[in-house]
Amino acid sequence: MLHPKGLMKAAAAFAVASLVSGIGVPLAAAAPPDQMEDKAAATMDPGAAAALTRMGDYIAGLKSFELTAKTTIEVALKEGHQVEIGGLVHYWVKRPDHVRIDSETDMVSRQYFFDGKTLTVVAPLNGYFAQTEAKGSVGDTLAYAAQTLNIEVPLADLFAWGTDTTPLKQFDRGFYVGTAKIEGTATEHYALIGKDLDLEVWIQQGDVPLPLKMALVDRRAPGSPRFTAQLAWVPAATIPDDIFTFTPSKDVARISFAKPAEKPAPGTPADAPKGGK
Repeated sequence: MLHPKGLMKAAAAFAVASLVSGIGVPLAAAAPPDQMEDKAAATMDPGAAAALTRMGDYIAGLKSFELTAKTTIEVALKEGHQVEIGGLVHYWVKRPDHVRIDSETDMVSRQYFFDGKTLTVVAPLNGYFAQTEAKGSVGDTLAYAAQTLNIEVPLADLFAWGTDTTPLKQFDRGFYVGTAKIEGTATEHYALIGKDLDLEVWIQQGDVPLPLKMALVDRRAPGSPRFTAQLAWVPAATIPDDIFTFTPSKDVARISFAKPAEKPAPGTPADAPKGGK
């Protein structure tokens, strides 16, 4: 099952870690005004829950879409310092079972292809790719990748909204913050609070309630690092089928997925980022 924490885990993994093949090749503002009180409610505001549910239902109802996200993640180093890693993620989605994801951060570049039968992960700058059979929906496949192959894809949790495993269940408190503009578009700003995670979502006003910005704070990790994504959507996009098919060139070698290493406990500081794509 996907959870909101996947937002943070995926971005951090892209910034400072990698999928490792069988031969060891990396694959994978201003202060608030004085009158603004702490609105953190003791319970979930029904209005906030309704807004997030409406957003999730809208996302789940999109038969196809393109999505581009500009991301930043704060990574805590062992010495206690933090560095910020930027990234760009591009999704092409055709439900129920086709997705392509191009993801590039300051540290790592990856591509993901799922054509309904095969999941392919590509390290284009390294010249390697790996494949495995996969079935089910886009959300099912990304969940399988996370749980079985330890592949955490940024923003994969978007596919859990509007389903029985909605990330909304991970938060026991929530409230309405106010209105805000994201790239000139009016939004409604909501904040959710869970045991270990804080999530903020800026939802476009009107009849297209898509999230235009999301931010997650993981309070289990040193320094409570923050992951932020600013989203640009193309709903009902027309996407050619060949977008979802990976055809390797002669310069790209196939390797096998390694057995995933044990995941570090939440809050474990990361090593200093190492260069390379």
